[in-house]
Amino acid sequence: MKKIDAIYKRSSVRQFQDIPISDEQLYSILEAGTLAPSSGNMQPWEFIVIKEPPYKEKVVSCTFSGFYAGTSNYQQWIKSAPVILIICANKKRTAARYGNLGYKWVPLDVANAVQNMILTMTQNGISCCWVGGIDENKIRESFRLPEYVQPIGLLPLGYATEEGQTKYKMPPEFVTHSHRYNEPYFKS
Repeated sequence: MKKIDAIYKRSSVRQFQDIPISDEQLYSILEAGTLAPSSGNMQPWEFIVIKEPPYKEKVVSCTFSGFYAGTSNYQQWIKSAPVILIICANKKRTAARYGNLGYKWVPLDVANAVQNMILTMTQNGISCCWVGGIDENKIRESFRLPEYVQPIGLLPLGYATEEGQTKYKMPPEFVTHSHRYNEPYFKS
């Protein structure tokens, strides 16, 4: 089976060159996100594009580098990205069709969109890093998100100044089960 290069080349990058991302490039990345599958085709994603330094500062003030680091240990490196996307989930859209059950699916649908965008970037030489260490309430307040729009994470993107860091990934035989849990599907 043919492998998709972007999946195997993708890595997390936290240092970016001072080269802008054009609106044409950004549109192509966002369009790839909007082509993702979603529950009932409700497309619950929302993206806030941040390019200006004062807004980048505001984004950084809504981050932390780990649960135990507390909210004062901001991820300053994010400011080096020419573009920061605030990834959000519009919970109202999916819930309109599926009720409370829809709330469970919304983050999964948004993750589909993000993966499409990440692979599109990788295929086109643009790097990024998925950031989950955010204070949702602070982002909601700072960027005027309505109650039904949940911030999911950040996607700082640009051209890398460093080689990406591909971390260890568990092989399929470690996480695949046959007919019931803890019965290996792939046997060594």
